[in-house]
Amino acid sequence: MEGIFLGVLCLTGCLTFSTCLLHQYHFVSDAKTWTEAQSYCREKYTDLATIENTEELEKLKDIVSTAGDSSEVWIGLYSHGDWKWSDGFTGTGAEYRSWAHTNPLNVEANELCVVQTKYDEWHDIECHKPFPFVCYNGTLEDSEFVPVTTVKNWTEAQRYCREHFTDLATVRSYTDRDKIKNLRALVYWAWIGLYRDPQIYWSDGSNYSFSSWYQRRHPLCSMKVTCGVADLENEGKWSLFPCEEPKPFVCYSMRGWCFLE
Repeated sequence: MEGIFLGVLCLTGCLTFSTCLLHQYHFVSDAKTWTEAQSYCREKYTDLATIENTEELEKLKDIVSTAGDSSEVWIGLYSHGDWKWSDGFTGTGAEYRSWAHTNPLNVEANELCVVQTKYDEWHDIECHKPFPFVCYNGTLEDSEFVPVTTVKNWTEAQRYCREHFTDLATVRSYTDRDKIKNLRALVYWAWIGLYRDPQIYWSDGSNYSFSSWYQRRHPLCSMKVTCGVADLENEGKWSLFPCEEPKPFVCYSMRGWCFLE
C-alpha cells in the first residue's frame, strides 16, 4: 500500500523518486576459480559482488577487513578482450602477432590499441596517445603500406586512413611486419590497425559505469577472457587476472529497496 501511495504522489507531481537496490556483501575465504566462485555465489546468495559506487567499494573493503583478510578477492567483474583488425579482417593471418616481451600488458584494462616499434615489436597502448601511424592502400592481397608522420590518436589515425587510403595497416605475417619496419619515414612507434574491443561486464548483468582500476602492470598475454579482483592491500583497487587462479571472493545478496526523494 505504501508503494502505491508513493506512486500516486509521484504522478501528481508532488514527489519524484527512484528506486535502488542495497547490496549486502559476503566474504568467502575458500579459494576458488572465478567461475567456481560465481557458481557458489549464485547458489548461496545472488551473485559475485557488483560494485556501483565508492560507498559500495568501502562497504566491501570493510567486510573483508573485518574477516581478517587483506588479499586479492574475486568480484563479479570480467572482460572480453578479443583482438580485432580495424578493417574487420578475419582470414588467414588475422591471428598473427609480434608482441614485445610481456606484452600485451593491458594496464588498468585500458591499453586497447597497438603500436609497432622500429624493432618490429608490438605494444598495447592507451588509444588516446598521439603517435605516427601506418595506413594501407589497395586490397590486402595487393596492398601498399603508407607511413604518416603526423601524430594522431588511434581513432583519428583510423579516420585519416579511411578517408585517404583504405584503412590502418593490417599485419598478417612477418613479411608485412618487416615491410612496416623498413619504412624509413617512421622513427620509433607507429599505430597499426590492431585493437582490443573494450567489453567490461558485471556477472549479474549490471551496467558497467563506476570503476576503480589499480595503476600497475599485470601481463595478461593474449587471453580473451579475464576476471576482476579487488586488491585489499591497495585500497580495494581493481585488476584483471586469469580466471583460473584460485582466490577468496565476495558475493552479494539483496538487502532491500531504497527510495530517493
